[in-house]
Amino acid sequence: MRTHALTAALGRVLADAGPALGPCLLKIEARAADVAEVMIYGTIGDSLWSESVSSLQLAEQIGQITAGTIHVRINSGGGVVADGMAIYNALKQHAARKVVFVDGQAASIASLIAMAGDELVMYASSLLMVHAPHTVAAGNASAFRQYATALDAHAGAMLEAYATKTGKRAEVEQLLTDGADHWYTGVQAVEFGFADRVADTAATARAEAASVVALTGYLQAITQAPAPVAAQLRGHIAAALSPSVFASLPEVTQTAVVGHIEDPMTQQTYLRILANAGGGQGASTTSATPPASAPAPVVAAAPDAAAAVQAALVAMRGRNADIMAMAEPHMGNAEIRAYVDGVIAAADPAVTPDNVGRHILALMGRNGEPLNGRAGVVAGADQRDNVRAAMTNAIEARVGLAQATGDNPYRGHSLAEMARECLVQAGVNPRGMDRREIVGMAFTHSTSDFPALLGDAARRSVLLGYQEVEERFSEFTRAVSVPDFKPTNLVGLGAFSDLLPVREGGEYKQGTFSEQSQSMQIVTWGRLFTITRQAIINDDLGIFSDVPRKMGQAAKRTLAKAVFELITKNPRLADGKTLFHADHGNLLPAATITTESVSAMQARMALQKDADGNVIRVPMKTLLTPVALSGAALTVRAAEFAVGGANNQTTPNIVRNTFEVESDGRLDGADPKAWYGLANSAYVDALVVGYLDGNQTPYLEQHEGFTVDGVAWKVRMDAAPAIADYRGIYKNPGQ
Repeated sequence: MRTHALTAALGRVLADAGPALGPCLLKIEARAADVAEVMIYGTIGDSLWSESVSSLQLAEQIGQITAGTIHVRINSGGGVVADGMAIYNALKQHAARKVVFVDGQAASIASLIAMAGDELVMYASSLLMVHAPHTVAAGNASAFRQYATALDAHAGAMLEAYATKTGKRAEVEQLLTDGADHWYTGVQAVEFGFADRVADTAATARAEAASVVALTGYLQAITQAPAPVAAQLRGHIAAALSPSVFASLPEVTQTAVVGHIEDPMTQQTYLRILANAGGGQGASTTSATPPASAPAPVVAAAPDAAAAVQAALVAMRGRNADIMAMAEPHMGNAEIRAYVDGVIAAADPAVTPDNVGRHILALMGRNGEPLNGRAGVVAGADQRDNVRAAMTNAIEARVGLAQATGDNPYRGHSLAEMARECLVQAGVNPRGMDRREIVGMAFTHSTSDFPALLGDAARRSVLLGYQEVEERFSEFTRAVSVPDFKPTNLVGLGAFSDLLPVREGGEYKQGTFSEQSQSMQIVTWGRLFTITRQAIINDDLGIFSDVPRKMGQAAKRTLAKAVFELITKNPRLADGKTLFHADHGNLLPAATITTESVSAMQARMALQKDADGNVIRVPMKTLLTPVALSGAALTVRAAEFAVGGANNQTTPNIVRNTFEVESDGRLDGADPKAWYGLANSAYVDALVVGYLDGNQTPYLEQHEGFTVDGVAWKVRMDAAPAIADYRGIYKNPGQ
């Protein structure tokens, strides 16, 4: 059973190849005065590779049947579940008595269609197969769970049809959940309850023999009959015809019969059988054996009808020969063989050899492998890169920044020895040079890797120093990326304006954010340090372990210092007022750190309003204190009972574990009594640190040349702290 989505997707892939096959093997015709016959041969629903049965077309035609009995003949391997259910319901709801014949097989969803019959007739050589629905899926875990739920729902709907027919709900439910294909012969299907009886093949053979005799008589009479009688005889020919009866006729009589079939779809069906059987290409569409009676007399068709049919046969057989010749080299591919066999069996003149060739190319390309076996060319590290990496590792290992790799050939080399090796790698012969000349040449030669090698080691040391400094400002600030050095406005977004009532059919009004726009500008911080020729000659490793490392530490300390200076200097904001101001509502009455004063700060933050008067409920996350007050802050945070004032040991500490504590000695130097509350940055950004292009680590820029006796490095950091929104930071001057 397949899904419409997969079929549609494959259809788009192969759309350029022309039509896949001819019309589906679906036929509805009157068999007698009160009997109609429905043939369901091929795949149920849309199919790219085989004949298919349209649920829409079949349901419409079933609804137009007025006969009291409908014979449904099935030979199908299954198809789309939804289409099969639609056909089942169309048959089930029809008032006529339904007799279902499984001519070949009724597999998968086709077996569910068979359950619509009031009587289900199997043959000794026909088969019925039942299994659970399945699909082809793609997606994440949630999507697969949805697919599984949908498959279970389809299986539940199918269970009702099978259980209604057999009366064995529990047994059928097992068949639809164990994941296996369950095949039944005619006798086994009757024993389980799927089928009602196995057809009497002898009686069938006798009936078909009688139809052969009748057809022969009709053909002999029609050549001399007047037009009204000939029209009635053509109706009798159509009523007596079936695939097995047609197969038992001589070819010339088959040609005559096809010439007298008036329904185009029925004529196309029997023309396929005639083309395939006569051309020797593809199996006949029927498995029935000819009747055991004497051969039918040979009856020729009328000259005009015979000529038309014969011309169609010649064209079809020529087309089939061209297709087989073109496809022969590729018939080892199972998909291509199945497709070509389906085209031959369909005998649709609209499908040309060119169409088939395009489809074959599409099938070959879908599963084909590139001529080079999917080999790819990937650029990897060259010898120069490997040497530079090994030397960098050796230097870092000597100064304690890394572990030396076991196979590193430069382990233990001095800096001067590495300078010599860099010259050799650059194609310079250092023979006859002393150490000063070698080191000088290594610094100045245009293709020498020695300066870059030293830069790699220095850069690693700077970053290590930056990362190991214990600075905590990142815990209560947020990093932002700034594109350039121009003044940048930081917009602190407050609460969204309240929703307004909208009457039925009324207009929605535009809402706004309350804003606090402040300005910031990136500042460059930096220093220089130099590695001289003398340091290399002396093998002074301190230039890698001490100087750049300490400069990295200094970079982070400098940035932290700027953050705390911004807080303690109480800068003037864009509204002309200082950061901590009574009009901002973020300056509290002076108090020591107690349960009551911390609770008052939390309440002030929770009651903060935006410019429109909306309460935005700013939650306090961090209490920022001088080091001298950190003990009091930690006590208030952890105490079980209220701290401070005249509280006794029965009043609970209502602020217990509701905030974090951060302290810094720079606050002691500015004002040892003041303490601050900062908001959760998920709600309001109080402090931000802007980094140029988002680079949050120091940058090392190298310079060498005539004016530098060695290599100089500029360690710089482009960053600056700023106030984003005064509603995110509160101050208590303390006592």
